[in-house]
Amino acid sequence: MQSMKTIQHAMLATSLLGCISAHAGSETAPAAPEAAAPSSTATGLLLGKLTGETAWDQAWSAFTLYKDENNPILQEFSLQGRLQVQYADGDSNGHFDIEDYKEKGGKDETVWGDHIEARRARFGFKSKWFQNWKFEGQIDVDSDGLDGEGGHTLYEDLYDLYLTYAPSDALNVSVGKTKVKFTREQEISSKEILTIERSLLSNTLYPGELTGMWVNGKGIDEHWLYELGVYGNDRMREFSSFEGGTLVLAKIGYDYASQIGLDSAVVSFHYMHNTEPGFKSDETDLNYSYSTSPVFTDSIALTNDISHGRFGLITDLVYGFGFDGNAEQAGAKTAIDQSNVFGISIIPSYYIADGVQLVGRLQWATSSDDDDLSLPGRYENYAPPVPKADKGDSYASAYLGVNYYLYGHKLKLMNGIEYSTLGGGDYDGYTYYSGLRFSF
Repeated sequence: MQSMKTIQHAMLATSLLGCISAHAGSETAPAAPEAAAPSSTATGLLLGKLTGETAWDQAWSAFTLYKDENNPILQEFSLQGRLQVQYADGDSNGHFDIEDYKEKGGKDETVWGDHIEARRARFGFKSKWFQNWKFEGQIDVDSDGLDGEGGHTLYEDLYDLYLTYAPSDALNVSVGKTKVKFTREQEISSKEILTIERSLLSNTLYPGELTGMWVNGKGIDEHWLYELGVYGNDRMREFSSFEGGTLVLAKIGYDYASQIGLDSAVVSFHYMHNTEPGFKSDETDLNYSYSTSPVFTDSIALTNDISHGRFGLITDLVYGFGFDGNAEQAGAKTAIDQSNVFGISIIPSYYIADGVQLVGRLQWATSSDDDDLSLPGRYENYAPPVPKADKGDSYASAYLGVNYYLYGHKLKLMNGIEYSTLGGGDYDGYTYYSGLRFSF
């Protein structure tokens, strides 16, 4: 509770400071006699100056409280957030839907009624200071408004909060808490992913939101990009306690769009090292569920992302080196025997009309040993019979969806159907998804 209050006070102080700086920066010195007053370039809701040519543009510009690149102190202060709700219904040896996810998975906190899941709800701010500094953060909003002790709260956890020094595109240095983005699917924000859910191995190898320091840049010698980050491996409600080892993520990429005449084309290689696979904090909190670090010592990914005109194609080729040994989980030693995993995800897309996009995905994953792949928690693992922890040695799926963009990625409807099968397990079935995505 004390750390939560500290974060809330820090965000409030930042907001007030932003407002004060915006007000100070918007004022001009008295004009000399008969001199024309300089025109202000500042915009934003605090000044009553919305921007944009359409009603949609002006509505979303209201989330920008203040913006003026000529202000020497504060260049921008905006609100940011997202709300993503979705429905799912499937069949494999019997019917399952979000009601099963709610009741049998104990997920009643995030499910509205019996059939709609509040998949993500976040709120925060972003700001730019002194031309080269950026400061931003978001909280996960408690979607049912209740804490674990019977009280009321809108705060679930701190999703991210970090400070960036960015003197150029080639050099960005950041410190704080952030999402660690391994694989191309994880690099793409949930606001802009083209499928309702990410692929199996992308989620399996995802380490979460961690505290650390990272440096990244692009445009090196026109084509190269890079990233290097070091993080505490324990996924916590606020900031890492750095008691669960270290996670290192390194990337190098090459932008080859201009060389082959595409709108965009980037290939990259990712390497991630985990010094304590399978670690889980021994802390307890009625309002937060502590996650286990991926049980892989090293992970590599080769990614490619291209687009041209109406067409796009995202490819992830992923390999995880499994961990065999003892992991510290909730203060006790737990035996882990995880074999290597390999997988590929291919996501083509095509705009069949303005604002209407067809999306496909083929994914395949395999493990070296039997029963080392688990079904996705949303929502296939709740297909009959339940309860179960169905595992296998291979997983394949085909997804076909239609995205309808009301206002780009900021307001869109997503619909899709996916056929999946688990080799070595008993899952073989379909899942239908429908979702609404809103962000600012």
